[in-house]
Amino acid sequence: MKPSLTIVQVRAFCALAQHRSFKAAAQALGTSQPSVISHIGALEEACGAKLFQRQRENNRLTDLGVALLPSFRAVLGHLKDAELILLSHSTSQSGELNVAAVNPARVSSVLRELRVIYPNIKVNVIFAASDRVQGLLDSDAVDMAFFVQPRAQPGQQAIHYYQYELMAILPRHHPLAAKDALTVMDFAGNELVIREEGSLTRRLFLDALANAGVPARVAYELGSRESVREAVAQGLGVSVVAEDEHVPHEGIVTRRIMSEDMKASSSLVVPNKRLGSSLIKTAIELVRHQAQLERPAV
Repeated sequence: MKPSLTIVQVRAFCALAQHRSFKAAAQALGTSQPSVISHIGALEEACGAKLFQRQRENNRLTDLGVALLPSFRAVLGHLKDAELILLSHSTSQSGELNVAAVNPARVSSVLRELRVIYPNIKVNVIFAASDRVQGLLDSDAVDMAFFVQPRAQPGQQAIHYYQYELMAILPRHHPLAAKDALTVMDFAGNELVIREEGSLTRRLFLDALANAGVPARVAYELGSRESVREAVAQGLGVSVVAEDEHVPHEGIVTRRIMSEDMKASSSLVVPNKRLGSSLIKTAIELVRHQAQLERPAV
């Protein structure tokens, strides 16, 4: 009789499917590489077939592995939901919530309130650009995410959180600093400092320039808002930042940009299969409450 499948094997399978590397999968699971290799071998023996095409640092799923992946991810999702249900009925138990987000300041307020309600929960947060956040959601690497989702995705619910605008950040002595507010046309001819590919701020900014017929003179492409801020402070160019993400700097002035293209709406995005979790339901209610408080009075 073939051995039965185990949760440990299923976890190893999903981790290797996501990372494709035995080493990276082991790091994600907090175990050793030989253990992951052993679990995958035992799982393939139980299935009576190969589930991965072995290549160094690029172990790809076979057709059978691709077919099994959604079911195995669902198993882990149901197990996590059960753990969270138990957690919500006991103050002595602990559990984990995996979150992805773009804006550290905004997500912190929700997670702080969430831990007041669930004091024993451990929250793991990944801060990344918008496209990576969507990828983490799609691969079931996180339970929920805070970001601007440009288009609705099948199997995911987006709960509106807040709306924000991009504002210009300029070297303190830049000629544009003499203006009280800017238009998109004011960026014409100026060297730009922008975020990396995948950043929503970058996309909104470049799309607004394109819509206005303004050529983008990109001088520097940098991988974080902190590096963009420092480059602007050093006089390397001008840039934009979400209004609630800017950290004051003595070498920088900010100016409002008069453009509807520079606005975006951020949401809490949750996979449908997580909506039954009491922890996720609480997070959704907290977001809706904060969104209501920020809604302007009519």
